[in-house]
Amino acid sequence: MEETMEQAASHNDSTYIARQPIYNRQLGVYAYELLFRSASSLRSATGSDAATSHVILSVFGEIGLDTLVGSRLAAINMTPRLLRELESLNVPAGRLIVDLPPDLPGDEATLETLKRLAGRGYILALDDYAPGGLHDRLLSMVHQVKVDTARLKPDDLRSVHRRLARHDVSIVAEKVESLEDYEFLRDLGFHYFQGYFLSRPRLFRAVGLEAGKLTVLRLLAGLQDPTLDVHQLQHLIAQDAGLAVKLLRLINSPFFGLSREVDSLARAILILGRRKLATWACMLVIRGLEDRPAGLVQLALERAALCERLAGRAGRGPVENYFTCGLFSALDLIMERPLEQIIPPLPLGDAVKAALLRGEGEMAEVLACAGACERGDIEAAGFAGLSARDISEVTLEAGRWADEVLSVSLTGKPRH
Repeated sequence: MEETMEQAASHNDSTYIARQPIYNRQLGVYAYELLFRSASSLRSATGSDAATSHVILSVFGEIGLDTLVGSRLAAINMTPRLLRELESLNVPAGRLIVDLPPDLPGDEATLETLKRLAGRGYILALDDYAPGGLHDRLLSMVHQVKVDTARLKPDDLRSVHRRLARHDVSIVAEKVESLEDYEFLRDLGFHYFQGYFLSRPRLFRAVGLEAGKLTVLRLLAGLQDPTLDVHQLQHLIAQDAGLAVKLLRLINSPFFGLSREVDSLARAILILGRRKLATWACMLVIRGLEDRPAGLVQLALERAALCERLAGRAGRGPVENYFTCGLFSALDLIMERPLEQIIPPLPLGDAVKAALLRGEGEMAEVLACAGACERGDIEAAGFAGLSARDISEVTLEAGRWADEVLSVSLTGKPRH
């Protein structure tokens, strides 16, 4: 029995919307695929009319497109029935990637619908491409083609890419599981990439850290040293002129909303406090690693913010420790070294080290919840009895915060 959008809305308490980044070739976030998630029986309806209805209601009603994806594009999986209704729903084009189901019927009415949607400015993406038949007929009508790369061997991927490269389409690699896979597909000529590959470290190298990353680690260690007094912290930050400038620019941005300009590190410490200023400085240090993908830095910031907000929503604290734990949990990805080599020398608290190195304590539980949120795994996303709605809300808040911080740190202005 098909579920209407009104019926879908009645299940809101047990459902939420997850978002998965789609990266460009430079590993910046190009778009977000929005996915229906539920711990209820509706979980089996993912990909159905019910699931798509939930997403559309959330994007264009309850939550809002800008809240979910900021200034980026939103990709939504469509069913054949709701595809026909898309025009009547007045869903805005230009911001939307319409993911066409692989079992799309090839009748004339459907093809005419696709032509009209393309003409109105919708980006049409053919999901789970399989050579031959209807899919090849659609190549002249769609803008993007998604390929399930996990199912194909390297020679098959080369063959599929050669076939698609003859057409005027962007090729999206789905289910990319490692940075090595991403690099292979990027070099092959794929345009966009989707999967959890940025959440997983590449194979660690046995050589020592580069000088630049050693400097970063020493600076991070100093910023986290609780024995530093205010004057020592000010001196440490001032040794890196670029960091000091970025920090003052960030603090004076509309993001903080201060009523008067902060013109010195001493005043910044007075306003924000030693611990908070050190945390922001750590974030900017990591952001300044120019050899690391922007998407990876964003992932680290989102994880840190999510850990902090989950702790705050659950009444655990101090929340700054959870932020630090989330941020430093991504150092293995950023430094391309296991945490066991990175964390021990850093002057972090015992609870933070226990979570990062041994998976022990409440901070380890919040890290596990954050990881499940990154994967869109609602069944595993639990912490301190928080509801799915709570977890969904703080996940979106963390994503918006990371978007804005990255924008401010680069341009001095928040995204709109």
